[in-house]
This record gives sequence, structure tokens and C-alpha cells, in this order.
Amino acid sequence: MKLGLKSTRQQRHTLDTIGPHIKEVRKTYRQAGVKRMKDWLRELKGVNASDRNLIASYNRLHFPEEVRQRKAKRLKRKQFWSPGVFAVVAVDQHDKWGRYGLYLHLGMEAFSGALLWLKIWWTNSNPRLIFSFYLEMARRYGGIPLLTQSDPGNENNGIANGHSMLRQRLDPSLQGKLQHRWMRGHSNIKPEMRWSQIRREFTSGYEDLFREGVVNNWYDKHNLLEKFIFQWLAIPFMQLELNKYVQMYNNSKPRADKNKILPIGIPRDIMEHPERYKGGRDYKES
Repeated sequence: MKLGLKSTRQQRHTLDTIGPHIKEVRKTYRQAGVKRMKDWLRELKGVNASDRNLIASYNRLHFPEEVRQRKAKRLKRKQFWSPGVFAVVAVDQHDKWGRYGLYLHLGMEAFSGALLWLKIWWTNSNPRLIFSFYLEMARRYGGIPLLTQSDPGNENNGIANGHSMLRQRLDPSLQGKLQHRWMRGHSNIKPEMRWSQIRREFTSGYEDLFREGVVNNWYDKHNLLEKFIFQWLAIPFMQLELNKYVQMYNNSKPRADKNKILPIGIPRDIMEHPERYKGGRDYKES
């Protein structure tokens, strides 16, 4: 109590008291839903809103049109299965910020849904760069997965070949066998779903910020020098924000989904204790 660290019940938030905090978070994450708004309030403001109905009521009162759009139910359901942690690591790139000279890349563990990396750079088409993300992940977690998967594309050749070589060195019986799955069409489901979620609840506020700079002539994206200065400033700034998102996401339990066959829980906990979730196991090799 002396430190001002009140519990959820002690905070006793109402529509009036929680409103200013939601407005502050929405300046950056204006399309965050009820679940993600609750997570951001906890991470950024220290606000514990145990009653999600409180946030939902606030949204219905002040943003009825956005609530209607989120309930449109236009998604097509698909299911993905994995036997355990690090059985499959799926990667994918994102080019929606290409008009600003910024490109994103994501890697995720399929069983737990944990984000292994979420990187921003001035390109995402360099195979060596993409493979460096993979190697950084392998060092951090102390091993490599059984399989990697991605869309077809030259930028993913580094991971496909590098991962296959490492697996073959660990298991000589795999010599000559590719340990990477090429997912054609829209079959790379997991990272595509995650990009859709990130687009919906994270990137819109920063896109408005970038667009404001162009509209107000703070910089000319067609001027090479100004473009490089923008990248020099934007990339480290956005990487810090993306790191915060990864931390928040990996430590937040997703809402229940009766159609999901993979375990539902806090991704970090599933990564650390897969045996507690549907009898999963850790397939990581080192």
C-alpha cells in the first residue's frame, strides 16, 4: 500500500476511472480489442481490470461502430496441429510498411504460439539476414527445432538450407533430406494469423505516425538522405516497441477457443512446461 501497488479489487475501476487510461493506450493501439486492451493496460499503465465486461461496456458506449466491425465474423476457420514445443517453427515476412522503407519479419513456435522473434529492418529479402534471426533464436533457447516452414521465396532459402545442414549434423541419417516445409498458397496458417492480429491491434497507430510525417512534410520519403535518416531513427524506435509487444503477447493467456486443437495457455508457460498441456514434449535439439 505504501508503494501504491493496489490489487485489482483495491483499484475498483469504473467506466469513469478507467476511461482516461483506455484513451491513453488507444493513442498508440487504437484497434486493440477487449482482451488486448486489458493486457496493454496491465503492461503500460499498471491498471488491473479483471472484469473484461468493464472494458467491453466502455467500448460499446464510446466506439459502437468499431465494436460492430469486430463482430462481423468474416474469418474462415482453419486448424493447425503440432505434437509439441519446437516441433515446428514457422516464419513469414510482412511488407505493408514498405512504402516507408520498413520491413518486418516474424518467427513463431507453432505448438505454444509464442513469438520467437519480431524484427524490423530496411529489408526482409536478404537470406543471410533472415537466417541470422534464426541463429539468434537458437542461441537464446539453446537449440533448434525439428522442422522450419515458410512461404516459397528466395529470402527463406537461408533458413531452409541452414536449418537442414544443422539437423543433418545432429542426425547423420538425415543427409540429403530437406528439413524445411514450403507452404504454398495461404497454407502457412500460423504466422499469417499472427500478422492479421498484429495489423489489427498494433500497427495502425504507428502507421498514422509515419503518415503524419509525410503529410506535414517533416520528411520526403523520395529524398534518399531524408529516407535514410528516417530509417536510422525509426528502426531502433520500432524495434523497442515490437519487443514490448512480444513480451506482452508471450506472457498473456489468449481467450478460450473451442475450435482450437492446440493447447490454450500463456505461451511462455507452454514453452517451459509442454508436458502440462495435452501431453506435449520439447523437440528442441542442441
